[in-house]
Formats: sequence, C-alpha cells, structure tokens
Amino acid sequence: MNSKQFVIADVFTDEQFGGNQLAVFTDGSGLDTTTMQNIAREMNYSETTFLLSPERGGDYRIRIFTPASELPFAGHPVVGSAYVIVSEGMKQSAEPLTSVTLEAGVGPIHIEVRTEGGRPGRTTMTQPLPVVRSSYSNVAALAKALSLDASRIAQTGLPVETIFNGIPVLIVPVETRADVENIRPDSGALTQISHEAGAKTVLVFSRETSLPTSTVHCRVFAPAEGVAEDAATGSANGPLGFYLVRYKLIKAEATTRIVSEQGFEMKRPSLLYIDVDVNLETSEVTAVRVGGDVVISGRGEIFVGR
Repeated sequence: MNSKQFVIADVFTDEQFGGNQLAVFTDGSGLDTTTMQNIAREMNYSETTFLLSPERGGDYRIRIFTPASELPFAGHPVVGSAYVIVSEGMKQSAEPLTSVTLEAGVGPIHIEVRTEGGRPGRTTMTQPLPVVRSSYSNVAALAKALSLDASRIAQTGLPVETIFNGIPVLIVPVETRADVENIRPDSGALTQISHEAGAKTVLVFSRETSLPTSTVHCRVFAPAEGVAEDAATGSANGPLGFYLVRYKLIKAEATTRIVSEQGFEMKRPSLLYIDVDVNLETSEVTAVRVGGDVVISGRGEIFVGR
C-alpha cells in the first residue's frame, strides 16, 4: 500500500485555525487526475494542491483541485504551496526574499517569500493582469440569491462585473458591512447566476470594515465549484483591488496598497494584502500582487492504490 504525505497550511493569517485551509501534497508524482480529484474530495478543503516536477523551467508544477474540479489558477493554494516549499526545505532559501516560480494551468506564477533566519514569512504572488469580461444586469435576481434587497447593490451606483485573471470572479458592491454580514446565500440560485455571468466565484464587498486598518470587507462564494463559502480567496481579491482602482474607490498611487478582510463571518479571519501598480499618467493598471501570512497547522498521509 502506497501513501502520500501532505502538509496543512492556514493561509492569509498569522494565527493557527484562521485563514483558509489548504492541503499541500509535496510529491504528487504517480497520481493520475482521477486520484487527485478523489483525494481533494476526501480532504474537502476549498482547495488541495499537488506539487510535481517542473516542465517549463519553474521550481515546481502545481495542480489545484476543489472538491468538484481542477482549477488553472487560485490564490491561496499558490501562496500556501510556495510557503510550504520554503518551510519544508524543498528550495534553498535566500534572504530577504526567496523567489518561487510555480507552473500553473494559466502559466508561470511568480511568488516571493519573505525570509529571515531561514524561516519563511509573508508570501506574495504576482497575478495575471485582470480584465473586465462583462457586466451583469439582473441585480434583482442576484440580490435575491444573496438574501438582500436589490437597493443594497443599486444604491452603490457601481457596476456588477465579471473580471478575469485566470479565474473569472463576479464582483458585487454593497452599501455596508452589515449587508455583507447579512448575506444568506441560496447556493442553487447563486450557481445559476455564476453560470450566467461566466464566473466561478462571487465576491461581495463593502468599504465599511471590521478593522480600522482594512480597506474593504468581503465574502466569497463558489457553490459552482463545490465551495459554499471561502475563508480567503487570493484569486478573487486581486480583481477586487483592480476594481477599486478602476472606479476610483481608493486613491491611486504608483503602488496602491489595499488590505482586504475576509472569513470573519466563518470564524476564520483572514487578511489579504493587495498591491496594485498604476501608471499615473494613463491610469493603466500594470501589475497586481496579493500576499499574506501563512501558518503550518498539521501534517499527515493518505493511502493510495489500495
């Protein structure tokens, strides 16, 4: 009987049992796609990753699975996996930053792991540049799926948009933090709306926050991917940062710094640090980075090939 080792990481938090859980299989060799999917379903975290030998000059190839399907890119799995690579000595660390390149389905993803005394710290990835794919106009149906009055979205005066950075996310603005907290999603209706909007995840945000140091408060739902709610979603928060800059909801700087809080309603508080680089002459966004802290919370093995 064979077994595969995994590391459990809590991503986008500096405290154990906060952030978003991730199972990282440090050696995914010999596993076919069906087995990886079955393992991800067994782990039942929002995502599980498998690290493999590189094929295109990176440090490792990464495959990312939700309980329902494989993803070409996702935020907390990339950040958590890079942190595990450094913490487990799978790449020689360098100070003050250890660079890790992961070969994902969307192409190479570059991550920097702050390193001191050989120990990894805050981990930041550079994401594919976001692009707006479409607007979603059926606000009444969307609000109903979130158990909100449609006015809570409409009164913001902002559009509901699907933004793509490798994973399409539907960005939904609401008036207050209480609106975000009061969401009771209808997973079936939200899945249908996700399909209509061409999105895999739905991010709802307000500029009212729980912490005075935060910029936005958000929740993310991905029922179409088998994830009712996600505690911390790096792939969705990059487009959120882009959206905030695009609609001048935050003062644009050469590097615009944003702090997004997520997972508070799930009792898994998470902080995501978003940097949006802007050409101040053209207002063009030139780069988006998302980072945060990671805590290793456990290790284990799973049996395969019985």
